[in-house]
Amino acid sequence: MNTIITFTLKDLLLSGVYLALIIMLIYIIKFLIKANQSLKNINKVVEENRIQIDQILKEAPGIATHVNTISEEVAHDLQQFRGTIDNISETSEEVTGVIKENKSVVGGLTSIFHTASIAKGAYNKFFTKDEEDPRENDVPRHSEENND
Repeated sequence: MNTIITFTLKDLLLSGVYLALIIMLIYIIKFLIKANQSLKNINKVVEENRIQIDQILKEAPGIATHVNTISEEVAHDLQQFRGTIDNISETSEEVTGVIKENKSVVGGLTSIFHTASIAKGAYNKFFTKDEEDPRENDVPRHSEENND
């Protein structure tokens, strides 16, 4: 007797899909087992720290109230300080304007002092006596007589 087993392309594809579904179910089961273990650990930690958690939950409304009070005080102080900032801004704009207006005056005065400095240097160069350079006195002189 001859037995021939034939697989069609449809049969192979269905087998592949079933195999993929079985593998996916295995991974989903593993994930659920890990998630269950994690939840057990989380519950254990929460139970161990129940007193501290309850204490924090009791203090949280008071902290929120203090934060709101501080925020209101800061907002009030900023409103008070805003006038000072506006005054400083206006003053700095005025000072900048004055500096821009006086820039040419300052430039002229700088030019005059520079010219006077050049003139003084020229006067010193041509009309003062040549004096011995005081630095020359500090340098020891070597003579041939001292080489005995």
